[in-house]
Amino acid sequence: MIEKLKNTYSILNKLDELNSNKFSFNDISNLNSILETDINDYIKNQVSNDDLNYTSEINQLILDIVSKIDNLESKILPKANLISSFSDSKI
Repeated sequence: MIEKLKNTYSILNKLDELNSNKFSFNDISNLNSILETDINDYIKNQVSNDDLNYTSEINQLILDIVSKIDNLESKILPKANLISSFSDSKI
């Protein structure tokens, strides 16, 4: 579980790096797909293991991931909305 969480955090770091570079839909789409699979795996795991007591390291990794997602959302969402508004506009 710890390695999978670390991998998810690494994917979020890559998304953060991509956000700082020139926009690449394919790169973001690929990472987003991997991230979505990881999150779905976590949800399935949580549903089947509701009584698990996580270690402090796992709890901290989960908090770091949630924080990173919030941070990325605040950076990327405005750009996505702007791109969407351009694609919706008529010339």
